[in-house]
Amino acid sequence: MRKWLFAATVLLAIALGAAAFSSSQHASAGRLGVVLLHGKLGTPDDRKSGLEAIARALEAEGAVTIVPSMPWSQAGWEHIAVDVGGSLGRIDDLVAGLRARGASRIVLVGHSLGANVALAYAVTRGGLAGLVMAAPGHRPERMARDRLTHAALERARRLVDSGHGEAPFVGPDGIQGASLTLTTTAAAYLSWMDPEGLAAMEVQAPRLPRSIPLLMVISRHDPFYAEAEARVYRPAAHDPYSRYLPIGANHSTTPMAAATVIANWIERLPR
Repeated sequence: MRKWLFAATVLLAIALGAAAFSSSQHASAGRLGVVLLHGKLGTPDDRKSGLEAIARALEAEGAVTIVPSMPWSQAGWEHIAVDVGGSLGRIDDLVAGLRARGASRIVLVGHSLGANVALAYAVTRGGLAGLVMAAPGHRPERMARDRLTHAALERARRLVDSGHGEAPFVGPDGIQGASLTLTTTAAAYLSWMDPEGLAAMEVQAPRLPRSIPLLMVISRHDPFYAEAEARVYRPAAHDPYSRYLPIGANHSTTPMAAATVIANWIERLPR
């Protein structure tokens, strides 16, 4: 009898241990990793943007997150030397870091220009659990209509086509109605400002893999609000979990105003 009880106890312990291991494996297999990308001339720790608040909420639910400084930061954009492709390579490294920390399901959150880059990453890499575009704002398609920008793009394209993409280059840019000047190389300028390039949301939106859910959050006061749903969201949003959310904030504070909604949407992403 004692031998029977001992054997039963051992078998029960083994079964419970296997179940616990299986459950642990399942939880680990579904762990979220989230990269949150600031906007043009932004910084990772800008409290007004709300990216850190979203990251903290997700970390509290077991996700692993990172809010990195990107080449288009406050210190980097006006003299940016990295093109869009190089920035996507930087995100590859960040995603690898999240996977090393136990994440198996990757989500990208981008604010303003960060939303453009997040979309480009989703299109070129695929395999994301979700994509969040908050107040997407960099619009090379529109800026190319400006006479000075159009002329600059033609100059940059000629240099690139003739093998002189690394030549120093100065060209116009804009941010929310204000003018900027980029001092960079012809190749980098063309990469960011090309109306048919990776940073052009209207070009990339229809290419988003149908399996990637999209959350777009935009302020009703945002300059892009009247066009964002038709030009970017609808062409990109094929997955049934996708959502379009207009809110009453402004361009710079959109992620902060929608921080709870964004975090909840990410936490509830379908497996």
